[in-house]
Amino acid sequence: MASSSSNVDGDSNHQQQPQHQVFINFRGVQLRLNFMSHLRKALERHGINMFIDTQELMGKDLENLLQRIKESKIAIVVMSSRYTESKWCLNELVKIKECVEAGTLVVFPVFYKVDVRTLREQRGTFGDNFRELVKLHPEREEPWKQALKFLANKTGKKAAVAAAVAATVSTF
Repeated sequence: MASSSSNVDGDSNHQQQPQHQVFINFRGVQLRLNFMSHLRKALERHGINMFIDTQELMGKDLENLLQRIKESKIAIVVMSSRYTESKWCLNELVKIKECVEAGTLVVFPVFYKVDVRTLREQRGTFGDNFRELVKLHPEREEPWKQALKFLANKTGKKAAVAAAVAATVSTF
């Protein structure tokens, strides 16, 4: 797998390479042992260095996860019906949105047994979970909604996504 390069000569003019090429954002309890294990193996087969939260202590320091997002070139957001149970997932998504808008990250949404309409309209279990979480964290409702809307708007642009993948992969 790819590794990060370090600046051993002390020259501050050289920028360090991102530690991780891909940051994967997903609801672990639902996907870790099925879909994610297959995605992880596929990325490893192609020599792509990724960050998955199994490399961190569960429930430990969100700031560390946000730093991993900033270090990455690509974020893959795997949206599932239980995604909105997690304030961590949603807070990571807000940071992903910020980095994409700053031009430092490319995001690719993956919809696992949930469609984009469910995301846009916050329907079904997905919407119910979101509303319950917002009751506990009302101050986060607007940033979370904006991040979900942002991700939903990333779908349906296949030509743009294909071009972004080709451009990003060519830099690996």
